[in-house]
Amino acid sequence: PSIYVDPRRVSDPLALANYISVHLGMPEDEALNKLSRTDEKGNVRKMNTLKRWVTDMPAEELEGLKKASNDALIIQNEPVRYYPHGDSAAHLLGFVNRAGEASEGLELAFDKHLHAKSGLLLARKDNNRELLPSGLLAYEEPEGGEMVQLTLDINMQHSLESAIDRRMEEVGAVAGHGIIMDPHTGAIFALASRPAFDPNYYDQCAAELRKNRALLDVFEPGSVFKIVTACAVLEHGLVNIDTPIDCEGGSFNPYGHRIRDFHKMGVVPFWKAYEQSSNIAFIKLAALLGPERFETWVKLFGFGARTSPDFQFESKGMLHPRDKWSRLSMGSLPMGQEVAVTMPQLAKAMSVIANGGYVVQPYFVEQAVSKQGEVTYKYRAPMPQRILSPTTAETMQELCHQVVLNRTGRAANIPEYRAGGKTGTAQMARKDGRGYDPDRYTTVFAGFAPLANPRLVAVIVIQEPNIKLRYGGYVCGPVFKEVMRDALIRLGVPEDPVILPDGKIPDNVLIAKKARPEEPKAIVEAKQPEPAPAPVPVEETEMDADLVTPPPSPEDMDIDVGALLTPLDGLGLVARRMAENNGEKAMPDLTGMTKREAREQLQRLGILMDAQGAGWVITQDPPPGAALEDVKFCALQFGDRMTPKDDSDEG
Repeated sequence: PSIYVDPRRVSDPLALANYISVHLGMPEDEALNKLSRTDEKGNVRKMNTLKRWVTDMPAEELEGLKKASNDALIIQNEPVRYYPHGDSAAHLLGFVNRAGEASEGLELAFDKHLHAKSGLLLARKDNNRELLPSGLLAYEEPEGGEMVQLTLDINMQHSLESAIDRRMEEVGAVAGHGIIMDPHTGAIFALASRPAFDPNYYDQCAAELRKNRALLDVFEPGSVFKIVTACAVLEHGLVNIDTPIDCEGGSFNPYGHRIRDFHKMGVVPFWKAYEQSSNIAFIKLAALLGPERFETWVKLFGFGARTSPDFQFESKGMLHPRDKWSRLSMGSLPMGQEVAVTMPQLAKAMSVIANGGYVVQPYFVEQAVSKQGEVTYKYRAPMPQRILSPTTAETMQELCHQVVLNRTGRAANIPEYRAGGKTGTAQMARKDGRGYDPDRYTTVFAGFAPLANPRLVAVIVIQEPNIKLRYGGYVCGPVFKEVMRDALIRLGVPEDPVILPDGKIPDNVLIAKKARPEEPKAIVEAKQPEPAPAPVPVEETEMDADLVTPPPSPEDMDIDVGALLTPLDGLGLVARRMAENNGEKAMPDLTGMTKREAREQLQRLGILMDAQGAGWVITQDPPPGAALEDVKFCALQFGDRMTPKDDSDEG
């Protein structure tokens, strides 16, 4: 309702001005001016606006106001956009202002479908001002006002928002975001950004609060980003789950900046390095890929690009092109530093693992339908792109399941549904842009469920928790567990329990020692005996490799791209045993050879060549003189800085 006044009907302006001041909270002199019968130019006023869109007065009080003015006040209802679910999905929906103009979000992006244009009826009337049936002169149908159908599920949306709100209060966080998505189609069932605003009262909150931080804010992903490296090395066949990796006792300095692991490990199989989220192992694995291939895989997963045309003004994150990388980049990027991502990008990346290897496009607008039932817009999904083989995707699903069962993601474990995921924790930049703030963190959990047939992917991000245990699994895991369990039950997904009803552990759950891959004999011998750990509180076990040390300050960075091609010692997965002098076969020195020469040499030895770059061999792994026992492939880096042995080069 809006309140207007007809000054011509006002008999006592002073009394009515006082009455309006008391009941409408309007200054008396302003009210008196509204009651004046003429304006500044002496023109007679027929209608003045007192107050529009009254929301704080019941209908009875409005009617009493009208009677007290002897009908000088007129109550007129006006159409406004109303949002029955209040602040739920407010950032995604946007709002329509009091003037009927679309502002932000879906309202703005699909305004041409949602906005209604009035029709026209031109006809003659009789003395009673009623239309004459035979007097119709012109008629135009109203246009627009279509129904826009979303993929959002209001129950999942409420569940996600309430769970994030509770967790933010428990950990004293500043902000929280979440997304639930179908990994096979990209359909978004819920997208939340908290704190939120009520679009019914958009003008009563700060503009900063209306910002859709779930799409616009970027953050360092931390250890979640390790899924890129893991997928890439498995897909290229550079490692398998049993490949031994030397984690250097928890301390390593490959690029002039010391990297540490929370768990100090020696030589462990790949699956163990993933489970323990070893920074050192993943830096070595990324070196095995090389900068060119690593960058390609980061882009294949969708980082550094916008995820969906449905998201207006979506950030594409921050990913520097390779020619802007420093000598330290290959020591930072593999563990989720020196890159900034958005929450939908993480959901898109985790979906690749969950759906069996395909890249999908997130979306939340299904279709638009006119009042006549005509479909005026229909979402057309792009052709899914396969980037992982089914075998690699299945392996990654099992590895992610181990994270939830045994390591940082235990707080996300759902008894009724086996889940997989990866945790991440990263220090946030200082507000002045100078380095990292030791007291501000972004915590992340990205995962999927159920393992038997992943139906949903969810990403939870909580920023600046004000507690001691500021780790992705501990802070975000409980939210994932709650919302994922609720959503799967609502969808009627068959249970895929971690523990069977009789209390036994099912055979397909890799939690028992016997069900895990056997560790190679060399690894077992290399390990130091460890004392049995004493029982500790659950919270303490969450303090592991989620949190990595901040990258070095800018003055320590070497911006010479050529440094990336400089051979660096110690980046092999394990130290190679050198051949003995008893005639044992040894790796030849391939340095300076062309691709053809190197390929011929390796073919004679029955070894596959993994080539990177162009020109002549500048580095090789295994190194010259290494024993050829169990060597299946040789990684070669080619460049143009070596003196060629031959002018011919096929590659």
